[in-house]
Amino acid sequence: MKLPPVVLAVIAVLTAAAGTLGYLAGARQAELSETDVIMAYANRYVADQGLAPDAIRMCHAVPGMDARVWLVVVCAEGREAERAYFVGRGGGLLHVGRPGDRPFAAPLAPEA
Repeated sequence: MKLPPVVLAVIAVLTAAAGTLGYLAGARQAELSETDVIMAYANRYVADQGLAPDAIRMCHAVPGMDARVWLVVVCAEGREAERAYFVGRGGGLLHVGRPGDRPFAAPLAPEA
């Protein structure tokens, strides 16, 4: 039995639509949480500094002050080993520095 081309086209379109909707629903579920990002960069800090694993308690996060920066994970605030990880929405590292850094802020215009 041979199906008419119109029926095959409808089946193909419905299959593609179902696949796209399934992908989008899964992508929303798989998004990074703030906790995932904080834990990843806290663990990175602990490993870089050679500290005990429970030292991740020295880290916390604050919202980014720039559109490109989702979170700023701050570790050992107020200490000499203080470090801030500026993290983008996808979880990627944008900048490492101090909490007060503004790595993406526009430079001030010179005064006339």
